[in-house]
Amino acid sequence: LVGQSRLTWRRRMFGGGLAARLLRDAHGLEINVLDHEQSLAPVVTRGKHTLVWFDYGLALVATVLASALAWGVSSVLALPNISLVFLAAVLLVAVRSSLGPALACAAMSFLAYDFLFIPPNFSFSIQREEDVLTLLFFLLMAALTGNLAARQRRQLQALRDTQEETTQLLDLSRKLTAATDRQAVINAAAQHLSGWKELNMCLLKRDDNGDWTIETGGPLHFNEAERAAADWAWAHLQPAGKGTGTLPMGNWWWWPISAEEGPLALLGVSPKDGQTLSGQRRRLLMALSQPLAQALARARLAQDLEAARLHGETEQLRSALLASVSHDLRTPLTTMRGSIDTLLALGEAIALEDRRELLEGTRDEAERLDRYIQNLLDMTRLGHGALKLARDWVSPADIVGSALNRLRAVLAPLQVQVDVPPQLPLLHVHAALIEQALVNVLENAARFSPPHGQLRLSSGAHEGELWFAVSDQGPGIPDEDRAKIFDMFYTAARGDRGGQGTGLGLAICLGMVGAHGGRITVAEGIDGQGTCITLFLPLRDQPAMDQEEAERED
Repeated sequence: LVGQSRLTWRRRMFGGGLAARLLRDAHGLEINVLDHEQSLAPVVTRGKHTLVWFDYGLALVATVLASALAWGVSSVLALPNISLVFLAAVLLVAVRSSLGPALACAAMSFLAYDFLFIPPNFSFSIQREEDVLTLLFFLLMAALTGNLAARQRRQLQALRDTQEETTQLLDLSRKLTAATDRQAVINAAAQHLSGWKELNMCLLKRDDNGDWTIETGGPLHFNEAERAAADWAWAHLQPAGKGTGTLPMGNWWWWPISAEEGPLALLGVSPKDGQTLSGQRRRLLMALSQPLAQALARARLAQDLEAARLHGETEQLRSALLASVSHDLRTPLTTMRGSIDTLLALGEAIALEDRRELLEGTRDEAERLDRYIQNLLDMTRLGHGALKLARDWVSPADIVGSALNRLRAVLAPLQVQVDVPPQLPLLHVHAALIEQALVNVLENAARFSPPHGQLRLSSGAHEGELWFAVSDQGPGIPDEDRAKIFDMFYTAARGDRGGQGTGLGLAICLGMVGAHGGRITVAEGIDGQGTCITLFLPLRDQPAMDQEEAERED
């Protein structure tokens, strides 16, 4: 397979280039030549034919106008100076169109100059030798002027194309900079490419089974020809499809967007007019694919790092959970088993009061075990996103009453002060979850309060939020640990946590309150002693009460 570049007249004179010499001299080889004009130049359509004829028509009109102008000034200009009028026409055509029309204008100007102004007039015959030189020099200067002007126009167009490519690259790079995941990268690329109204574009992704998924763009009729070209481009990391030498039967041109680790996406382009994609557009799309490939590779790396981080956290959580279960489940079970064994062994020999105490201890440990298992279940549902909110309107006083009722035995040794005004607005929450969060905070405060210590539970509303505050007189939480106490399985080395407990209770509180759009704060407790944990929940517009409820409220 040999690429054939555009041949100049010098190359044609000296053998026609490498491809021509191989075709002429290499025997016994199968040689496929990919022509430069076929692969990169835009296909001439009916519209381009019209444009070409317009350019040659412009050359004819310019020659006629130059002839008329030269005829008008021939009485005041010398014969050699009249040629400058025709040179101006050639220059104008070269700047406006291309080399071909400029040379045509030069040839027609040569004939018009000879026919109208070189004696004898209105004849192509030339009497004086110096007029022959004048005409030849005029033709040479016209051809050179047209060539230079056309070359300048091509260079200007190349600079414009380069500027457009640079602008497109900068614009796409700026959009891709803010993209953090694959979908954001695809959306940024789609937004950028949507500005090319004359093209249909799409980005495809191939899964492990070889099936294609359209991530953006279209419309795409993915027939067998398109699938074969897309598969080949993906496998060989080379362009395929319409306008290429590989599987050109379809309507789409396919370009793989790849990085060092392999293909990341497949870009498909199809001009809406049904023609072949121009070479300039192909080069621009290939250039745009580089920052897109880098962004996709960055998104994949970020995804892999996030997956590795989550895997590490999962393993850490599993280890902590196993350690917690082995200790915190065994402790109440050991106590319960000891009480039951004592009752079975001694039976009626135990005093009634002692038996009651053993049974109450067994019940307390069973309730403790039940709360711990409930915390584990809640934490699992929070972690897997399976905790569904069944919101309903509920009174803050009802939530507080239910929580205190569940913890009667735990709070019995303490002096509990409750301050919940009855006129507080209703909460639109999942009542069981908020109650469980409040139970966890109360149990945590009771665990570290001194015997017969004070525990204060208050509630109020302020600036669109309703709050529950639980204050105790325990040893408090160190400042450096306050930001960590809501982490799962975290227990402070001293203070309220004191290395005791599972480290799940407050983490579950944060998850439950956060699911409702709320927050939790930690501060000092009663009279600067202990800890005060406050749960904040957002308030919504209160529901309208019917007449019967309003009378009951009154």
